[in-house]
Amino acid sequence: MYTLALAFGGVVLTSCDDDERMPSYEVLTFEEPSWANYIDSKQYGGSLLYGTGTGYTEEDFEAGKVYNWKDQNTMLSSTLTFGWGSYCYWNGGIAVSNYIDSNIEEHKDFDYQLAVPKSNGSKNFAVVYCEASMTFADKVAREIASMDVSPTTFQLGVTTYGDDKAKSLAKEGELVLHITGIMPNDSEQELTTVYLAKNGTLLTDWVTINVCPAGVKVKGLKFTMTGSDASDWGGINTPTYFAFDNVKVLGE
Repeated sequence: MYTLALAFGGVVLTSCDDDERMPSYEVLTFEEPSWANYIDSKQYGGSLLYGTGTGYTEEDFEAGKVYNWKDQNTMLSSTLTFGWGSYCYWNGGIAVSNYIDSNIEEHKDFDYQLAVPKSNGSKNFAVVYCEASMTFADKVAREIASMDVSPTTFQLGVTTYGDDKAKSLAKEGELVLHITGIMPNDSEQELTTVYLAKNGTLLTDWVTINVCPAGVKVKGLKFTMTGSDASDWGGINTPTYFAFDNVKVLGE
């Protein structure tokens, strides 16, 4: 398993070579014009991610009405997570976004949950909330070599300044992204951990991380977060958001 350590300024140190081992690959970039159809009209409560406001039912899922996407180049796909009786982004999911908002001091709530503080030069990217996953739609296992990762405006604002629910992590504490592989036999194996906050250092910009060790193929990835600011209900108080882009998948 790779463990990624933050250096000041958002530099990530990894334990293996990156693109040198990739003879050919497809990249999930979210840049084709059709991806604009997956960007909600507002960041919280929009009709794409929240339906009529109460979420999507299991019947909606069977009918193909639930927010979901599939990339034709890599075959990676995702749908909203089911919980509390419905499919809805508040249960977790991967949303396509193009929102950029650098105001981390003031914009520390759900109304800014799909924004990132800095552009990586792309028009679109994805924002993950809570526990979520993406899988290969054709069920063929592939090696996911690397991806770009960023904090979100909401998450970075709270980890920097704190709010009425969560502590600042700017001086101490941690927020950790766990990337787990869904293996060909359907078991799960943690592949990478990324520290969004650790020992007073915060990830503030986009970084490229290695995902699968060379030769390891997965049917998909599962994203979860842990942190030091524990809540009374068993989770963490820190907002569990991050963004990703440019997922490189080795050709078969």
